Amino acid sequence: MRILVTGSREWDNTATIHAVLDELLAGPHDQLPILVHGAARGADTIAADHWKSFGLPDEPHPANWNRYPKRSAGHIRNAQMVQLGADLCLAFILNNSRGATGCAALAKAAGIPTTIYRETRCRSTEPDPTTSKPASTTRKTAQT
Repeated sequence: MRILVTGSREWDNTATIHAVLDELLAGPHDQLPILVHGAARGADTIAADHWKSFGLPDEPHPANWNRYPKRSAGHIRNAQMVQLGADLCLAFILNNSRGATGCAALAKAAGIPTTIYRETRCRSTEPDPTTSKPASTTRKTAQT
């Protein structure tokens, strides 16, 4: 099973990613699952670190910033990950991140079942006193 994770670079909600991956790993698997990700900071790194803590294989696809123009490298990498195929796409999108939103849309268009988790943060929101982070909410918004 190939699981494609895409997400915002500013995503820092480890609890949501850990819970989603833990639930996924609790189910039966015919073969060893592989986590495919873009090797970017934020959601990709959180997911990959958690995944590897179980000794499971990951398949990182860092963007080639030297070969492609700065504004295209991430999008090109995302398209390549989708073209390689996956059995499931998990998208962790903060404040409508263009890269993660675009990757999730490409996955859906390719017929990959996609689940989107969205967080919205208002920059003017007072921090949550228990975490010192801006207040936010996470919601599961779509599955195809």
